[in-house]
Amino acid sequence: MVTFKIFGHFLWLVRKTFITRGPRLYYSQFGEDAVLREIISPQCNKGVYVDVGAYHPTKFSNTHALYKRGWRGVNIDMDPVKIEAFSLARADDMNVCAAISNEKAVKEIYNFSDYGLTSTIDPDVAAAEGHEPVAVRTVEATTLNDVLDHSPYAGSEIDLLSIDTEGHDFEALRSIDINRYKPKIIIVESALTSIRDVIDSAIFRYLEERNYRLVGWTHLSLIFRVDKSRIFRYQL
Repeated sequence: MVTFKIFGHFLWLVRKTFITRGPRLYYSQFGEDAVLREIISPQCNKGVYVDVGAYHPTKFSNTHALYKRGWRGVNIDMDPVKIEAFSLARADDMNVCAAISNEKAVKEIYNFSDYGLTSTIDPDVAAAEGHEPVAVRTVEATTLNDVLDHSPYAGSEIDLLSIDTEGHDFEALRSIDINRYKPKIIIVESALTSIRDVIDSAIFRYLEERNYRLVGWTHLSLIFRVDKSRIFRYQL
């Protein structure tokens, strides 16, 4: 009887050690989509995302896991090669080559590799790289409002807005009419490393004033959700 209990405990321990709670994979660079998996109901297989600075259809993507679940939306990047990749892998999304800012103005794009993470229209970010860009070109930046107003989702509510524009994130955020498009969840890049600095930041104040609450922080990404009385998984 004692031997049976010991063997039973051994099997239970093996299950707990090697079978349950296995690794949970994610596509995002810092696990942002793992946080989204906890916020968004698993039954929510339809939704609309807008991914600004989308980079790649799968690698480091905040939206690929949702795309696999049936979500669709708009992917925006200012590098035409990256948009070619999206058009190849996500042909049923709207894929737009554009530089996003809070105003329509001529900007210089600094590219530091042929298909790299650091492409920016922010000259301070470019200078901080410490070496010369491989290419500099001039484009006319546009706003998120303009892109969305010319998309199939014009005037529609957005479920997820993801912004990663290498130092130009606040400008990109301000370029969308939040009252009109009403994004339910917003992911925005921030290089701040202190929670006090985050709370004092323009991005935090801007979104808090518009009824958003910080619900996640994964290294360089702040995750906000529109404030609701419910604290459990968001039923989109």
